[in-house]
Amino acid sequence: MKVQIAMPQVEMWRIDSRFANLPHVHEEQFQLTVPIYGTCFFHHEQQEYRLTSGEGLLLYPNSGHSFELSTDASVIIFIVSQTSLSELYRDEPSDFACKQQIDPREVNAAFRDWNTALFLPEHSDDQAIQETEWQILAYLQRSLQTQSPSSALSSPERIASGYDPHTARVLEYIHDRYTTSVSLDDLAAIAHQSRYHFIRSFKAKTGLTPYQYTLKLRIDEAKNLLRQPGRSVTDISFTLGFSSTSQFYRVFRKWVGCTPEQYRR
Repeated sequence: MKVQIAMPQVEMWRIDSRFANLPHVHEEQFQLTVPIYGTCFFHHEQQEYRLTSGEGLLLYPNSGHSFELSTDASVIIFIVSQTSLSELYRDEPSDFACKQQIDPREVNAAFRDWNTALFLPEHSDDQAIQETEWQILAYLQRSLQTQSPSSALSSPERIASGYDPHTARVLEYIHDRYTTSVSLDDLAAIAHQSRYHFIRSFKAKTGLTPYQYTLKLRIDEAKNLLRQPGRSVTDISFTLGFSSTSQFYRVFRKWVGCTPEQYRR
């Protein structure tokens, strides 16, 4: 099932059950994709994301992408004009985070309310439509985070940009040692924070816990190694610091949505 709501500045989609589309771009629009339940397999600029309930993905204009849904999945998609989103954040940073944390129950309930309002006879005039559109934009302003954790995941050289010096040093430390056991106490000491405060602060800035960040780096490298002939799954798992091949299988399947052998094929 597909439901579309189209307004001058915002377009929304609710898509349920099995679905796949071809790679495409939105030239002057941001796209926010939020799984409500199930898994969305997203392809973006040669990167693959396995999005589950509450894990939103925000794409900038001109970003090539496509996605697939399984039969037991549902997503809500916002497509917002670049001008509208920029106006909302005129006094805030413009470095929107790629990965977003969105409450699936809240956005699902809001979508139902917006959809119902637009189809009521008394809400058919332009003013009512504009008011609903304003409500949607206000929701996005409240919900969107403006850090950019994904930029730090790609290469050590890009880590320092956009982060305070302590966080930049922590990220550089993790990138240098992600195939070994990284001590949480050591990371907290580098950040000059207590362990508890460090975990909360790190997740607020990157969208991931330190452990999740480390696993993300390992899985990204695993995908690179799996493309190389002659490297066994067992060899790759231990090269990247996993305690066992079975742990590597579990983590890889959770992050990528398939087994290492399936990915290699």
